[in-house]
Amino acid sequence: MSHYKLIEAKDLGQLDLKNSTILDVRSMIEHAEKRLKMPHQHAPIDELDPELFLQQCGLDKNSHIYILCGGGGRARRAADKFFEYQTCDNIFVIEGGIRACEVLGIEVEGYASPTFCESIKVPISLERQVRIAAGAITFIGAFFALVFSSAFALIPLFVGGGLIFAGVTNWCGMAILLTKAPWNKLKK
Repeated sequence: MSHYKLIEAKDLGQLDLKNSTILDVRSMIEHAEKRLKMPHQHAPIDELDPELFLQQCGLDKNSHIYILCGGGGRARRAADKFFEYQTCDNIFVIEGGIRACEVLGIEVEGYASPTFCESIKVPISLERQVRIAAGAITFIGAFFALVFSSAFALIPLFVGGGLIFAGVTNWCGMAILLTKAPWNKLKK
């Protein structure tokens, strides 16, 4: 039995955000690229400290936390963190994440939006960076396999396996590595 409840993205508009909040646990670059236009908090999952989060937001154990990510996987892991630390009993995971919100017409903003602050420099989207990196590594591995040694064929096999794994599990190690890259640190 899960220790959190699921909420559909279409129900976000009816939420009473007094003594509750929406928490986006995606990376900084993903949040800058696209985020809810409605009031919410942002704490990347790898930096999330549930107890500190509640303190900083002025929330308590009885508060409702509605957790959002790209598709739902990281939101579930964040809900597990809240449960593990026993910091909050009313945890909700927003099914489908930001993608579902967008499909349903819930307003989003970000650097792709004309309303985004022009003074913040951002790289190309994380999804495109993953495609570029996977394509480049595959190309180089195949080229080296043809020119130098067939052992280099393991490189494109590894990348292909990683892409299949990412598609099946909705967890992409390459994306996580790319979020740590220096060009993905937002600069004002």
